[in-house]
Amino acid sequence: MKDREHGIGTFKTLWKELAVAVKLIREDSGFSRSNLGKKLIPSVSEETISAWEEGHELIPIYQFLLVCFVCGFTSEKKAKQQVENQQTDKE
Repeated sequence: MKDREHGIGTFKTLWKELAVAVKLIREDSGFSRSNLGKKLIPSVSEETISAWEEGHELIPIYQFLLVCFVCGFTSEKKAKQQVENQQTDKE
């Protein structure tokens, strides 16, 4: 039973992280919810983007990958940001 509860907790944590990531990626790229939704395939409504960002609805992984692509987000970019943040923290 504890393993199942742990798995559910891990899933909820991942869900929340994806919600935060979608919002940050969108905001960093300068897209409104409406503009981003129109660029996805299939397109989605502003309300759907909002539901993803607020954690009310789980974003499908293919849509998350499209959000990253459309917004120009790469793991390389994120790694560079983390290194820069660490350097700033040390100063």
